Amino acid sequence: MRTMLASTGRVARPAVAQRINALRAPRLVAVRPLASAAGAAPASPSRPSWDIRLLYDGDCPLCLREVDFLRSKNAANKVVFVDIAAADYNPAENAGISFERAMETIHGVTWEGRVLTGVEVFRAVYEAVGLGWVYAITKIPIVLTLANKVYDVWASNRTQLTGREALSVIVERRRLEEAGKASCRTPQTAGAQQQCDV
Repeated sequence: MRTMLASTGRVARPAVAQRINALRAPRLVAVRPLASAAGAAPASPSRPSWDIRLLYDGDCPLCLREVDFLRSKNAANKVVFVDIAAADYNPAENAGISFERAMETIHGVTWEGRVLTGVEVFRAVYEAVGLGWVYAITKIPIVLTLANKVYDVWASNRTQLTGREALSVIVERRRLEEAGKASCRTPQTAGAQQQCDV
């Protein structure tokens, strides 16, 4: 097989042709899939049954409404829902995404281990549950950019907009709890909302 040099239209020397063909050859990349979530359907050894892990704030009332809606559409179990506000949230099981990072913006982790953020997460999750048309317009780059800007404003203010403390306070409290330097009383002992002393 002869290799043509695009710039000159001449046939390349054998050594040059070998280098060009080596560059054209497909490269295999090993990807270690994330462990399948508990309760998910059994998967083949090469690929889990789920498409994406959605990391959501289980203390956010608006977030929970959307998660509940998505769960109702997740008949094929293509989405694994991970509550980052849960005491047992483990970054190691979620592509190393810390609580603080996860609280800043929505994250998703594909079965291949690719981390998505912002509106791309919503698009991937809605596609996984068969409602891809809802976010299809965000495939247009300018629309995606604008949608991400709007989402970023929401994400940075969502805790206060939903009647909670500032995001920085929530993150700091979690850090102190993990270090054993804060104490929280359960709703049964503290009234309707969880109370923490820092």
